[in-house]
Amino acid sequence: MYVRGVVVKDKLLTLNVKGYEIKMERDISPKPGQFVMLWVPGVGEIPLSVAQYIKGGLRELIIAKVGKVTSYIHENFRSGTRVFVRGPYGNGFTVVEGKKCLIVAGGCGLAPMLFLIEELVKKGSHVDVVLGFKTRYDIFYAGRFRELADEVVVATEDGSYGIKGTAVDAMRIMLDKKEYDIVYTCGKELMMVAVVNECLKRNIQVEASLERYMKCGIGICGTCVLEPLGLRVCKDGPVFSGEILSKVEDFGRYWHNPDGTKRPIK
Repeated sequence: MYVRGVVVKDKLLTLNVKGYEIKMERDISPKPGQFVMLWVPGVGEIPLSVAQYIKGGLRELIIAKVGKVTSYIHENFRSGTRVFVRGPYGNGFTVVEGKKCLIVAGGCGLAPMLFLIEELVKKGSHVDVVLGFKTRYDIFYAGRFRELADEVVVATEDGSYGIKGTAVDAMRIMLDKKEYDIVYTCGKELMMVAVVNECLKRNIQVEASLERYMKCGIGICGTCVLEPLGLRVCKDGPVFSGEILSKVEDFGRYWHNPDGTKRPIK
């Protein structure tokens, strides 16, 4: 069932990324790491992580312009635009209490981490954050993380801001410097493979939020299946532990097309 809402505010975060604050007609109570399906009548439907949530229905969705539906949203959604949302769906992050946590996010993978860090801080956990971007012009919301985190490290691949390198490079620096109870990651899948492998090697608990093509969002169609375990990203994820991902052959290797065929992840 869809819940109606209205765009309260839209803002340009980078050249290809926008944030949309939405007021829902009723509260749907998402958890950090869960996602919703945003329906654009006559255009299509896409899964989106909940970036920020305030009890009562005001939340933020961060949308990168990457395809037909997201391009339409960027070009047409403004303050006052009606939206249709169903969810929340899936299993989110484990929100630990009183622990030492590290968040590692690349690009738009920071979206669900805004909601996560707010909940971790409420639980008395101490959180450090690593954010990775291609250039300084791709950076957004680093200031929001600095308001909540103990330490925020920004890495850019071209060295135009912060540490020169990837989020993985910056993560290794943090892991060598401090001890953590758990690491959370979201971003490009090849980046997350490196994060998960590094954490498993160091015997650190790690959780990763995966992205896959989804039709239904409720575990029926099977387009988001992870082989050979048969896990569905929409139903069993999108957040999975490092231990589970170490047994998933598709992780970092393959993505299923709408027709079910596989294509390599690049």
